[in-house]
Amino acid sequence: MEESKNKRIGFAGTLFFHIGLIVLLYFLGFRTPLPLPEEEGILVNFGNSNQGVGNRALAPSKAQKKVAAATPVSVPKSPPAKTEPEPSSAQEKVLTQDTEDAPELPSAEEITKKKAADEKAKKARAERDRLAKIEAEKKRQEEIRKQQEAEAERKRLEEIERKKREAAERQAKIDAINNRAKNVFGQGTSSNSSQGVSSGSGNQGKPTGSPNSDNYSGTGLGSKGVSYDLQGRNSLSIPKPHYNLQEGGKVVVEITVDKNGKVVSALPGRPGSTTSNATLLEAAKKAALKAKFNSDSGAPAYQKGTITYHFQLN
Repeated sequence: MEESKNKRIGFAGTLFFHIGLIVLLYFLGFRTPLPLPEEEGILVNFGNSNQGVGNRALAPSKAQKKVAAATPVSVPKSPPAKTEPEPSSAQEKVLTQDTEDAPELPSAEEITKKKAADEKAKKARAERDRLAKIEAEKKRQEEIRKQQEAEAERKRLEEIERKKREAAERQAKIDAINNRAKNVFGQGTSSNSSQGVSSGSGNQGKPTGSPNSDNYSGTGLGSKGVSYDLQGRNSLSIPKPHYNLQEGGKVVVEITVDKNGKVVSALPGRPGSTTSNATLLEAAKKAALKAKFNSDSGAPAYQKGTITYHFQLN
């Protein structure tokens, strides 16, 4: 038992000794000293050839001795060993830092200012949109106004042209009447002849009158044929009534005429009539509805007047 214990103690001592020796050799014997020592040159035997044998050396001359003495042996220097710089404390902090600082949150005042700026920009955009809509509406209204003015001008020119045509037609009829009257009275074709009791030149009378009458006022043939009374309007066509009856008399027909000169209604037997014969009244009504007067845009929408028919015995 005692021997076994001694063996264990010896084994443990030997083990610890070798471990300690290995540690000492690692730190003292196997470590390269830094910086490395410079290499030293080797002294070479004097001679003048790369080959030779024997123990007798050739004595150098004085000049060679001087050169040898003056010329030092150059020993190449090994470059110093580079040492790795130790990281600074700041770098160590950067490399070893595991956490990041939390981002700085905006303050309540900054949030309020940003909201106010956003609201101001929103209002500015809304105001720009409103002004743009107003400007577009103005342009649209201006375009409509121009179109209306152009349409009104077109209608005005058309009305002027229509009145010119009507005036030309009336003048042509007057000229025809004047020519007929001249032929009746034998006044030839002189363009400066005139007849009547009023001022100015022309042949005073009515288109439905007689060239042999000395009356210059009235509306027709007096006690013969057809006459009318429609203030400010001229007759274009007044047909005679058709009847086959051995009875005479005067029938006054009340007529209603529109702006275009069309008779829209006729009522026979008005005051002034001298007969109540139904046949004559109906014939007068039919003839009155076929009458035509000049159109007048300045006249009332519906203008009343009369047409008088004188029926004679055949």
